[in-house]
Amino acid sequence: MTNGWSSDADKAEHVARTVADTLGGDINITYSVAGGRRADARIREAIRKEARVIVVGNRRMRGIGRVLGSAANSVAHSAPCDVYIASTYDAD
Repeated sequence: MTNGWSSDADKAEHVARTVADTLGGDINITYSVAGGRRADARIREAIRKEARVIVVGNRRMRGIGRVLGSAANSVAHSAPCDVYIASTYDAD
């Protein structure tokens, strides 16, 4: 199945814009890719940008990943702001 997204960054931007459209109003969207442990990097970036919400996908939140944890789960429990976990799991 193809969805027209060329990268995870494109998909992340699409999800962020969809969330912003749903929330309405004048919302400034920024996105970035950060190195290091995924959850820690996202939290550091949110603090640096004084983010009001973090949007993450749940692609790896199934099976053993749910038991051991995931980046989205770690962000949700440690973020300094609201976290929106978008369904990004593509069933095969």
